[in-house]
Amino acid sequence: MSDAYEKLKLALKAAGISFRSIARETGVSHTAVTDVAKGARRSRRIEALIAQRLCTTPAQLWPERYQGQGDGT
Repeated sequence: MSDAYEKLKLALKAAGISFRSIARETGVSHTAVTDVAKGARRSRRIEALIAQRLCTTPAQLWPERYQGQGDGT
C-alpha cells in the first residue's frame, strides 16, 4: 500500500468518513472508492467527493493525477 493511500485513509477516519459512506453517496461499491483512493482507477466524481469531504481539492490529494491541469482550485 502506498504512503499516500494510508495518509488518505487516516485523514478520512479522523474526519469520521468511511469509504463505504463515500460509496453510498456516489452510488458505487466501496471497492470502487478504495480503488480510486489507491490509484488503481480514476473517477473524477469519486475524487471530487473525497476531496470535498476533506475540505481540499483532488489536485492536492493526488497531485500526480492532475499535473499540468492547474492547481485544481
